[in-house]
This record gives sequence, structure tokens and C-alpha cells, in this order.
Amino acid sequence: MQIPYVIDNIEQRLADVLRYLLSRASDQSLDIATAYFSIRGFEQLRHELETTGQVRLLLGDKPVAADDLGMRPDSSAFLRHELNAEAFTERTLRLVEQLIRFLRRDEVEVRLYTGLLAGEKGRRAFLHAKCYLLYGRLPAANVFDPLTPIVGIVGSSNFTGPGLVSNHELNLVHKTLLTDAELDDAEAKATVAQHAAQLSAAPLELEHERMLKSEIGTRAILDLSRWYEQQWQHALDYKEQLIELLENSKFGGREYSPYEIYMKALYTYFKDDLAERDQQPATRSAVELAEFQEDAVRKARRILAQYDGAIVADSVGLGKTWIGKKLLEDYAYHQRQKALVICPASLRGMWERELHSATIAAQVLTQERLGLDEFDGREFFDVDLILVDEAHNFRNKRAKRYQQLELLLAANGRRGRSGSRKKLILLTATPINNNIFDLYNQINLFTGNDRSYFASAGIGDLYKYFLAARCESLEAGSIRIFNLLEEVVIRRTRQFIRRAYPEALIHGEPIRWPTRQLHSVEYDLQAAYSGLYQNIIGSIEGLHLAHYNLEAYKLRPSDQDEFELGRQAALVGIFKSRFLKRLESSIEAFRISIRRSLAFVKTFAEYVQDGIVLDSVSFQQAMRLLEADEEDSDDSTPSSQASALDEHAAASLIIAKLPKLEASKYDRRRLHRALQADIDALNEIWHAIKHIQASHDAKLLQLQSLLASQLNGCKVVIFTYYKDTARYVYQALTEASNAEWLATLGNPTIRRIDSSVKTTDRTRIVSHFAPRASNQPELVGTSDEVQILIATDVLSEGHNLQDCGHLLNYDLHWNPTRMVQRAGRIDRLGSNFDLLHVYNMFPERELEALLGLVRSLTSKIDLINQTGFLDASVLGEVVTPRDFNTLKRIADEDHSVIEEQESFLELASSESLFAELQNVLATDAQRWLTDLDDGIHSGIERRNAKGLFFYFTAPRDGSTAHFWRYYDLEKQTITDNRYTIMQLIACSPDTPRFAPPYSEVDIFAIHDTILNSILRDVQQQVTATVVDKIVAPEQNVIAQLLHNNLAQPGVDRGEVRELRKMLKEPQVGAVVQRLRKTLNRYNADNDLLALLEVLRELYQTQGRSNLEPSGPVSMITRDDLTLVCYEYIYA
Repeated sequence: MQIPYVIDNIEQRLADVLRYLLSRASDQSLDIATAYFSIRGFEQLRHELETTGQVRLLLGDKPVAADDLGMRPDSSAFLRHELNAEAFTERTLRLVEQLIRFLRRDEVEVRLYTGLLAGEKGRRAFLHAKCYLLYGRLPAANVFDPLTPIVGIVGSSNFTGPGLVSNHELNLVHKTLLTDAELDDAEAKATVAQHAAQLSAAPLELEHERMLKSEIGTRAILDLSRWYEQQWQHALDYKEQLIELLENSKFGGREYSPYEIYMKALYTYFKDDLAERDQQPATRSAVELAEFQEDAVRKARRILAQYDGAIVADSVGLGKTWIGKKLLEDYAYHQRQKALVICPASLRGMWERELHSATIAAQVLTQERLGLDEFDGREFFDVDLILVDEAHNFRNKRAKRYQQLELLLAANGRRGRSGSRKKLILLTATPINNNIFDLYNQINLFTGNDRSYFASAGIGDLYKYFLAARCESLEAGSIRIFNLLEEVVIRRTRQFIRRAYPEALIHGEPIRWPTRQLHSVEYDLQAAYSGLYQNIIGSIEGLHLAHYNLEAYKLRPSDQDEFELGRQAALVGIFKSRFLKRLESSIEAFRISIRRSLAFVKTFAEYVQDGIVLDSVSFQQAMRLLEADEEDSDDSTPSSQASALDEHAAASLIIAKLPKLEASKYDRRRLHRALQADIDALNEIWHAIKHIQASHDAKLLQLQSLLASQLNGCKVVIFTYYKDTARYVYQALTEASNAEWLATLGNPTIRRIDSSVKTTDRTRIVSHFAPRASNQPELVGTSDEVQILIATDVLSEGHNLQDCGHLLNYDLHWNPTRMVQRAGRIDRLGSNFDLLHVYNMFPERELEALLGLVRSLTSKIDLINQTGFLDASVLGEVVTPRDFNTLKRIADEDHSVIEEQESFLELASSESLFAELQNVLATDAQRWLTDLDDGIHSGIERRNAKGLFFYFTAPRDGSTAHFWRYYDLEKQTITDNRYTIMQLIACSPDTPRFAPPYSEVDIFAIHDTILNSILRDVQQQVTATVVDKIVAPEQNVIAQLLHNNLAQPGVDRGEVRELRKMLKEPQVGAVVQRLRKTLNRYNADNDLLALLEVLRELYQTQGRSNLEPSGPVSMITRDDLTLVCYEYIYA
């Protein structure tokens, strides 16, 4: 090979020239000056460098401020960036190991340039030069001077892979010695001869000197050598630091601790959230928030920008209203968008006042009005933003209010007045009440039934995602859907806020967090029922409730529906447990239940006697119409209401429309015997309890005693589950015969709130009970101020009662989470109490027996559930083993149970992890975290685990995509649930490092398996957004029907094309329901024009939704993925 004079990596590559020189020379040494150094540069020369003698490597300096280019490059940072970006392969690992061995040789020196600019003190210059000097003896050259380079290369090529091979560079080669071939250079000879002829007049000796001087190779090399020595003297030893940098990388041998992996994962995962917190608000605000509320607003803004919908699910009393108000200010005030607030009627006045106080132009619509059949929502079709308060009231997709909201959101192609996609904010402390699909239905409000809506988050089919979580407990289900919760839900508990924001302020004042103290109030349940308790319990246990279990009375087992058989058997258990719950609540609630049930069974039995078998659940609708007209206080023996049903216009109409079951399929004689047995048992109970007076009610008397002693002079709210109990207690406390007792209390004002109280009256009563919280301090101390408030759970929704410090639960907590929700009414931001008292009434001797009865019924229902024959509507009323244990702990005044229940209410969340990271950063640990290289690893011991955790990131659609994966070595399965993985890697600073079993695991093969899995997942996500959406079957049928009828008269092909496009897109449930009815009508009358008319109307109101939630999902390649960290997790 002839050494060129110019090297540009086009005709000649610098790597090839250096390899040739290093392999041809003997006794060689090498000096290199470079701004940047990379492992790929070393890779080009690694074999030749192994046999090279002394090697000196001079690197550019660390960054300093430049005059006109911002920050100058950092050679160390360049190398670190390259190592972080390198794919994790065995080949690269071996390369780095070889480089470290090479650097550890005594003959190898590395320095970092620190020279100063001439004439200036304390200001460093960056070494940007690139120079390669080779010392040694070339073949055919007999002269050797070990201090003089034989070749010098200077130009633009850094000692990097691209610098040596692929970049278009320009380097000039200077030589001291020439080979024989280079001496016989015809082109050079001709040039010299030409110059000689032109200068023949000059003295020969002068021309000879001129030509020698023109040979600049030797002169240049000597100058380069002196230059290099000068720069070398202005550099500091950097060899160990370079080795350390390599050892710290994912290819090095540094042993990182499990805590460093944990913190690396958290810091990377929350990096965007941290950057968000550092941003200052761009606009002024009239809504002053606490720090934790501001954090929620920031996160909600990001979620809304990406998904057009967000759920704020903080615990009761943490100011969700204010968070929503700040978001409304963003859109309705600053962006001048059209906004709508939907709330319960009882909260309408509060929202109107709050909006007015911040000059936010938004309309307020009550949920009750929204649910009316005659509701006309056209004035809201162009709304840009809808905020729903108490959004859990939209958990039922079949409810009228839900369907009306669906239509408001779907109108105008889901676009608002601004032309942008509509936004939806849901506020609720309990997004899940019965089962996980409560949350699904609420999220579906902003997905518009598009099951691929969250494809970019790794959820290709939202419905199947929830279906997989539905069969698990609430706690396990929320963990199962954790990745989705992280995308759209903001959820923090009171204890988390208290722990994570210990110095939180609101309106400049420290937030007071009262302590909740439990008190048990015992009473004699046997005495409350005049000694008849045991007999009554026995009668309830013996009830057949055949009217709820009709499937069991079919003559032939072959006619029985197995699912319905199990469901109805469970219903029998549910209704028996209802009797027991109302029995414990109050004598009056139980009395009314027995009275209504007796009338119901007698009526039902009369229909059966006449050969008519009706669906009992539907039959209740007609019976309720009669109940509305009757007096529950009537103590006459209930009789059959069959005649009354026939005479009642609305009830008889319902009866007429009810599906008549085939009476011939039922054993009517056995059914009638069971009904008659229940009539006899209920009659016996009725006659035993109908005359028990309030003055002999041991439970009520105990309440009165408590109010006259410990709670005398205190503002108290008394909660009960049942409206009948609330009325009974109110009447008993306020009746004239209690005048003397009331006088001992100072004649307090007592009021009642339940579902029968008008909304306006509820608002007035609440403001009189909590005048300070309602901004009516002038009522304090007046006769209008309410001291004792008796309420059902209609009051536990959205009202601020922090003027009150005492709460009493009149009946047992069959659902203990209600206690937390009720406590949240008085434990709210702005409370002036340091201690809040929660009183709970328990039957003294009968508690265990009562719990045993309900537990027995629950166990039977659970056995049925295990066969798969129950649905959510039944399971929502079942008391869980956790609830039984909690009830006992409440009775024992275990104060920790409140916070535990609040935690149970909380959906699985990473907020505590974010708070943990913030605490670490508060100790100035950010530099430590940023210095942790990508791709680092460790090992941690975990019980019952054997696998590997991998964490990758990739740039995607303007943000960062996070891929957490756990590979189970025994099952050979891959898990992507971040909550589950977080539990595996979470640890403390002193957690010992588990020595990874390198020999047992092919880490590179598993790494590639994980990578391929991620790429497959991404491909499925992309596919989900480009293939036809999953739509209701009716849509496909109608679309095909339109296609088949294109040639029919009156059919416009262009119009049909647009209608079919609309039908190929997901439609909300209300639209699907109408399409189903329209299709049924078409199948009956074959009227194509009527079908087209309905479709035109839908197209005009709903339009087409062409806007994706976050734009098309972009593809990710293997090169896009960066390994953040990985960890061996072993038992």
C-alpha cells in the first residue's frame, strides 16, 4: 500500500492507513491528539494497537463557556453518550473489556488537555486538534530515530468510528522517510523538472536548497512533534478516569447496588414530571391552590393534551373542586373556550358561586336534568370542555344521564366550538363502586367506544384489558390496569398528601390535618326488639323467597338456565342479608321492609294462583307505584295488592307489558307452597314488631343518652344507610314528648336530609349546619344554625361540613369504605379541629351472631360466584371477608383502620414512588442520579421470584415512551405491568446487592427476547390504529345493507359512501342503541328510506370523528430503544 498524502475517507480511509502503518512498522509508538474518543475508534485499530509499543492519547478538555457557540463539547461526555447509546451486545461488551485491558497497560498513557489561552489567566481553551504521529522503522528504510515521527497525519478526523471510517474528512499526511516506490514518482519528477527548467538562470546551489526546503514533510513532522509535546505538558493524567468511565458503563464491571437501579428507574420514569414541576405558570390565576393541588393540575393538563380526558380521583376532602376550577380557568377563561359543568343538583349553587368568584364563564347543568327523557342537549353540542363532578354517577352506561352525556361528547364529530377535540374532566373520590367496569364506563366517555384509543400506551383493546381485570378483586383489578391508570387517572389519598407535602399551605396558612378518633357506642339489639330478636332471625333464615328464585321451580331441569339458576340463588341470599341489615339499622326500617315484602309476596302469590308467573324483579316496578301512594306507618296487616295494581293506571300498564313466563313450565303447586310459607313467616314477624314503640327502642335510647352527655353542646352529623331510619330517628328526637330531653340539650335545631328532601332545601340545611364552610358566618350562633343533622348518604357527596367535629354512624358499616367517605365530609381542607370524633353504634352482645349470619349468606353467594354464575349487579352488594374483619376492628376502636380503608379505596398508584424520588432529590442527589449511566445493572433478592427486569425508553411522538418488562426465567413469560415490577425492584439504600448468576443466564439472548417482544407490541399498537376499528355488529350489518341497496331508487351513492364511513367508526352506546332499534324496524318493514333518514340525522348531529386521541401511533425501531437499566431478581 502506498501511503497517500490526502486522506478523506472516500478514496482512502484513515483507519486503513493507520492499520497499514502500525502493522508495517516495527518498534513503533503512536501519539494521538483528538477532541473526541470513542470505543468504535478503538475498534478500528484494536488488533494493531495490541502490538504497538508506547501509545499516548491526548483528549480535548471538559466544557467551558464559548464565545459564540454556547457550550463546547466534552470529550468525556461524548464517550459516555456513545456508551449509553450502544446496543447491549456481547460483541460490544468484549470490545470494552479489551479497551480497558489496553488502557491498563503501562505503555499506554492518557491525558486530558487543560492548556490556557496565551496571555490570559484562568481561561481554558478547548483542544480541537486531530493529529496522529507514528514513531518506528518502516521496511526499506534504514534510518530510525525513536524521537522523530516517521509519519504525521493532521486534519479533521477524530479518533472515533466515523472519524476514521465514514465521515467525509480532510487529513494531510506528512512523511519523514519515503519508500522506494514513492521515490520513483513520475508525476513528481516531471513537476520538479519543469520547475528546474523555469529557474535554470538561478544558481544551482540556491535551487538545491530551495527544493530541499520545499520538501515540507520532515519540517512539518518536527514541528508537529514539538507541538504535541507542548500540549502534552499542558494536560493532566486522565487514564484512571477514562477507565472508570468505561467501568461505570453497562459494559463495565462496576457493581451497582439495587438502590441505584431503583433510583435510576424512578428518575428516568418521572423525568418529564420533574421538568413539568419546574415550569413557571405562563398566565396569572384567580384560583389559588396548595402545592399538591398545583401538581395535580399540571398532570391533568398533560393528560388532557394527550388523551382529551382525565380523571381526578383524590380522596374526599382534598379539594378536587379547586383542581377542576383551575382547569376550567385554563380553558374557559384564558382560552375563551365554551365550558360546561355537570354536577348533582345539590352542588349547583356551590359551582355557580365558585365560577363567579373567578370570573369563569361556564354553564352549570345538573345531572338530574341531564337524565330527563325530554332533555334537549343541542345548545351544548359545540361545548369544548365538560367537567363532571361526582362522576361516579356515570358508572352505569345504561342510565339515561350517561347516554345523554355520550351524545353531547359525540356531537359535531367530537369537536367543540374551537374546532379542537372536546375535553372531559371527571371528578370523583370513588371511580369504582361495584366493580372495575365502573371505571371502564367512565373512561369510555372520552374514548367514544374506540377500543384502540390507548394503543400508544400499549393497550390495543381497552375492553379486553378490563375484562382480564374484572375477574379479580378490586385491589388486584386496579393493579392489573395500573398502566392505564398511570395514563389518565390522578389519585392521591389523604395520608399520602400529608406525608408527601408536610409543609403544604393553602391561602398562605399551613394545612391542618386533624386526627380521626373512633368511639364505639354499644346498645342491646335484643332489647330493641322486645326480646324477639332470636325468633325473628330464625324466621328470616327460613324464608324461601321463591319469587326471586323462580328458575328453581321449573318442572324439568333441562329447562333451567344454569347461569340464571345461580344468579337467582344468590339473589335470595342478598335479600335475606338486606333484611338483616335493615333489622340492625332500626326497628322502623325493618318494619317497613317486612310490610312491603308481605304485600309483595301476597300479591305475587295471587297472580301465581291465577296461573300467571311474572318476572319478580320487573314486577317490583309496578309495586313501587303503589308504595308511593301508601302510608308506611300504617300498622294494619298488609294484604294482596293485585286489585290495586289492576286499578292503578300506571301500574296496570307496567303489568300488562311485563313478560309473562310460561306457567306450564313451572311447578306452580310447589311454588305456591313456598310463597305461602313465606307469607306465614312474614305475617308472624309483622305482628311481633308492628307495635314496638320508639320509647322502648334500646338503640334509639342509647343515641339520646349519648347526645345528652358526651355530645351535649356539640355540632353532630348522624349518618344512616336508610331513608326510613333517618325519618324514624328525626321524628323520635323532635317529637313533643321529648321536650324535656331537648331542653337538657339547649333545644338544638335538628334537621334531616335524605333523597326525599328537595335539592334547594338540602342546600339551605347544609349552609345552616356549616355556615362557615358555606361562607355564611352571620348564621353562627343564631337560632337558624343547625346543631344536629340526620342524613343518608345523599349528603356524603360533595358537601363541605368542616364546621362539624363529631360524626355518628347509626348503623353497621357493611361497606366500611362508607365510613371513610362520610368522615371526609367533616375532615376537609380548612377544618379548624385538631381531633375529629367518629362514633359507631354496635349491638353489644349480638354482633358476633349477626356477623355470623351475614357471613354464612355471603359464603353461599361466594360458592355460586366461583362457578361463574354471578354478574356485577349481584356481587356489588356482597359483604367481603375484609369487611367483616374491618367491622370488628372498628368495634375495637382501632384508629388505623380508617387510613387502611382509605388506602383500599385508592387505586394502584405510583404517586408514593414519585414522592420518594422527590425526597431523594431534595438532598441534592440530582447530580448523583444524572451521573448514573444508561444500561447499568445489579441484583436483588426477592421471595418467590426468579427473573430479570429490563427498562427501555424510546423517543415517540414528541415524548418518551417507557417500556418496563419482567422476564420470568421459570415460566419464560414477559410481564409489562409497571406496578408489579415496581414492587419487585423497590428497595432502600442499605439493601444488599445480590451477586448476579452470570453463568446461569444468557443475558444477551434474554435481552434480545425482550427487545423483540417490545417491537412486536409496538407493531400491534400501530396496527390497531390503522386497521378497521372494532364496531358494534349492528353497524357492520347496516353498512353492508347500504352497500347491497346502492342501486335502489332514491339512494345517493355519495351520501351512502359517507354514511358507511361513519358506520365503520366506533359509535357511542346511545347511538348504537338507536341503530339497533332502527335495524329491527327495517327488518320488520323493509323501509330503506326510513333507515336512511335516521342515518342522515345521526350524521348531521354526530358527524365523523376524524381526530385521533393523540395522532397516529408512530413506529419504533430497534435503534430507537435505549436500555436504561436491568436487574437480576432472584429468591
